[in-house]
Amino acid sequence: MHRERVPACVHPETYKYFLERDAVLATWERLAARYGAPRRDPSFRTMEVVAPRFRVRATLLGNPVTVLRQRACTPADIEELHALLGYRE
Repeated sequence: MHRERVPACVHPETYKYFLERDAVLATWERLAARYGAPRRDPSFRTMEVVAPRFRVRATLLGNPVTVLRQRACTPADIEELHALLGYRE
């Protein structure tokens, strides 16, 4: 897995996480178990989990995952998210 910064986003710490193909379903299951089921928007073909400190968004295929941090997001919040995504720096 790797991640890339999204430079065109309002928040400077927005990243896309590119999941391994065989980990996509399990990753979204972990996100849903922790933060609730993803909301699906069929008109835009996207899904999104809204957590207290960030939003996790993807196309209906589930990969890549874009993480949009909110102002109250802390390093501990991102550390927990990284553990759910299986991301290591």
